[in-house]
Amino acid sequence: MRNILIDVLLFALFVAEMCFQHLPKILHEILGVAMAAAIILHVAINWRRFTSLLRNVTAKKLFNAEVDLALVICAAVVLIPGVAMSNYLFADWVSFALRRNMTLHQLHVAAPYAMMILIGVHVGFHWRELRQRLLNTFGLEEFYLRRESLFVTAAVMLAACGVAGLYLNRVGDRLLMKHIFGTPATELPAAVFALLIIGGVIFFAIVGFVFDEKFFRGGRD
Repeated sequence: MRNILIDVLLFALFVAEMCFQHLPKILHEILGVAMAAAIILHVAINWRRFTSLLRNVTAKKLFNAEVDLALVICAAVVLIPGVAMSNYLFADWVSFALRRNMTLHQLHVAAPYAMMILIGVHVGFHWRELRQRLLNTFGLEEFYLRRESLFVTAAVMLAACGVAGLYLNRVGDRLLMKHIFGTPATELPAAVFALLIIGGVIFFAIVGFVFDEKFFRGGRD
């Protein structure tokens, strides 16, 4: 139960941090520190599983290891510039020039969208296990079985929102680190923007799940 709650907390922090334009800057920094701590805890708890990917290597294990490594790198690319750009918690640690460095700013803005994609693929590849852990933890097994079609419909609708979010947020341009100071998505209310981010993760989770089924037959790691 502890593991799944940390996963849920980490995801909630990620979505909240993506909504930075709707948060006070100091709260954004505080949540960033909390997310860093949750990432470290998540990696520590799952370290044995990560290292098992390097034993008896299969194509699926190799792909999973690459996704996990890319996620760790993206997290570092988000967090390290975040510290360098801090105006509150770490302001005394860095120079004014570093805080205003445009390259660091672009990395800090672009990397979370790469994380959104990678988190989705990661969830998709582990969906069967993750779903069962969620249902067991929150006692929803029976409800899910009786309302499975409802859950599937909701997931498809959220994924459609995620696809719209890719366009409204100009995700392609963000990943190319183009100078973007606002998008149609950033003008939306916080709840709607958060829904677009959640939908983006779900969309790429579906992509990851389908990829797993097609190329790895959904087998265990």
